[in-house]
Amino acid sequence: MSLFPSKRKASESNQRLADLEATVAAIDRSQAMIEFQLDGTIITANKNFLATVGYGLEEIVGRHHEMFVEPEYGRSPEYKAFWAALGRGEFFSDKFQRVGKGGKEVWIQGNYNPIFDTAGRPYKVIKFAIDITQVELERIENERRRKAEEEQTAVVFSLAERLQRLAAGDLTARITEPFEGRFQQIKDDYNAAIDSLRAAIGQIVASTDGLRAGSDEIAGASEDLSRRTEQQAASLEETAAALDEITATVKRSADGAKQASVSASSARQEASRSGEIMRDAVEAMGEIEQSSGKITQIIGVIDEIAFQTNLLALNAGVEAARAGDAGRGFAVVAQEVRALAQRSAEAAKEIKTLIASSTAQVERGVKLVADTGEALTGIVGKVAEIDTLISEIAQSSQEQATGLNQVNSAVNQMDQVTQQNAAMVEEATAAAANLKSEALTLSDLVARFHTGEAAAGTRIEPAQAGRHRPADNPVARAQARISAQFRPGAGAAAAVKDWEEF
Repeated sequence: MSLFPSKRKASESNQRLADLEATVAAIDRSQAMIEFQLDGTIITANKNFLATVGYGLEEIVGRHHEMFVEPEYGRSPEYKAFWAALGRGEFFSDKFQRVGKGGKEVWIQGNYNPIFDTAGRPYKVIKFAIDITQVELERIENERRRKAEEEQTAVVFSLAERLQRLAAGDLTARITEPFEGRFQQIKDDYNAAIDSLRAAIGQIVASTDGLRAGSDEIAGASEDLSRRTEQQAASLEETAAALDEITATVKRSADGAKQASVSASSARQEASRSGEIMRDAVEAMGEIEQSSGKITQIIGVIDEIAFQTNLLALNAGVEAARAGDAGRGFAVVAQEVRALAQRSAEAAKEIKTLIASSTAQVERGVKLVADTGEALTGIVGKVAEIDTLISEIAQSSQEQATGLNQVNSAVNQMDQVTQQNAAMVEEATAAAANLKSEALTLSDLVARFHTGEAAAGTRIEPAQAGRHRPADNPVARAQARISAQFRPGAGAAAAVKDWEEF
């Protein structure tokens, strides 16, 4: 009877062993399995495990489990503590990341099972695992995508918020949140761009202040220049008109001086000719004086003849009286001759008296003619000097007229150029006004940007109307003197003096 129960127990043991073997075979077919010594040395592994890690059995037997982990983790105290715990019989079940052949990433869901002997001491470790690499990689990829989407959403939200502030002109909208991975470059680039933009806008703001001050200065200077140019154009136009009148006056004076020179030359010739005539008259008066002396002598002779005739007539009358009647007729003749002699004597006496008076007058006339000749000789010399001076004046007037004509032409050209300059200055003034308006617009535009820095205390100095006033111009003073001297009523001497200075 005792034999059959033993057989029954043996049969049950065999059945349990067969079931256990079938279970192990099923596990071996469905799971990856590897056995280790307590120190981690590989004893054996099934096909599933080898297929999972990509090694052959001969490549792993006798090597340490460390070959399936990252080198850094294999050298860590945590890894050593892990095998120490297994050596103490502790059980581990988890999801593990391992390294296959060629550095292939492998994920397994498994457990490390210490195996105990009959004395209850662990003597080896068996690991059962399922290859979840694909699932884990998909999970990791999905997690990565989810994280990337979250990061991307955070990046987009942060960028949107900063760009909204940037659109409102806030140049201090830097990204301060931490970005991971490739988004860090976006953050760095954005911050660098906004820093550069802030610096550029800051410089533009400073430059805009300077541009505004400069445009105000240019506008004020252009207005002053335009006003002065208009005044200069008007003054130059008046000066040109005055010079035209002066030129005409000087030309008339030159023509008059030329005519006066011709007249003086004629007067000089006439005076010379009058001097010659006066010398001839003096000579003639001398000859008349000589002729008067000779006539006086002749009158004396006639008077002597009349006296002798009277004596002869008296003697003839005495002789006729002695003759009586025979000499009566001769007495009458003698009487007539005596009367004729007396009348001749009286006439000669009268002629002598007249000749004496005439001689005295001739002497006086000769003296006067001589004095007149001397005076006329002096007049001829003075007229010659006057003719020389008038000739020089005429030549100087002609040269002045020529020079003044050239000055007049130059002033007319200056007038034209000044008129053109006035038109250009007016255009420049309009351009300066536009520049000022554009500078104000630009200042308003850049004022929208907030750079986070205190605005520079640049005080814009407005343009002043008198700050561009030109210095005193000596030409203007000379023109004023010319205008004053040629104004009606000005003195001739002062005008000549000013002309010499001019």
